[in-house]
Amino acid sequence: MTAPTLAMERTALAWRRTALGAAACAMLLAHEATVDGRPRWSIPLAAATVALLLAVVGWARGRALDRGHVGGSARFVATTTLAVATVSVIAVLTVLLNG
Repeated sequence: MTAPTLAMERTALAWRRTALGAAACAMLLAHEATVDGRPRWSIPLAAATVALLLAVVGWARGRALDRGHVGGSARFVATTTLAVATVSVIAVLTVLLNG
């Protein structure tokens, strides 16, 4: 554990912005899944779940950096990359399947 620096604080804020954006996307996708007349509600709901996971990961990483924990960053970045890629693929599939 190291003392938090300005660079770590900026990175923590970036992770929190990522978490906030992912949470907003999760809410929009959950809304899309609940709109009447949509037979394929499971696809946006799956994307909302992944986006919510991304929000939790981003928030946890931001808190860890605020406390001076710098280890494990590769795991957080890999999880974030996988989550964003998954949500992107699901979004493309939703557009293609719903016309």
